[in-house]
Amino acid sequence: MKSLILFVGLLALSGCQEDPDMMGKTRAEIRAEQKECDANGGSYQRAGMFGKACIMDTGDGGKSCKTNKDCEGVCFADTRTCSTKTPIFGCFGMVEDNGEVVEICID
Repeated sequence: MKSLILFVGLLALSGCQEDPDMMGKTRAEIRAEQKECDANGGSYQRAGMFGKACIMDTGDGGKSCKTNKDCEGVCFADTRTCSTKTPIFGCFGMVEDNGEVVEICID
């Protein structure tokens, strides 16, 4: 019985800790990032495999591009258009600054 009481007590105390997320950020750090993101017009949301990110609209989304230099975000290789948001997650082809097409996965 004593071990059950001790376990329940430790469990209750663990709820007071600032547990980091999978990327090592505390809840307080995440709240600060979300506040900054919101203030800059972004959308703080689950992104990638390990956490959240500030997703921002790009000013040149859908514009024709030849390389990543032409875009705020990414120049997609298949459509040769700029991404509408940044950062981008998942697997896609992009045109690097030197014009080389690469397949990339960002988690």
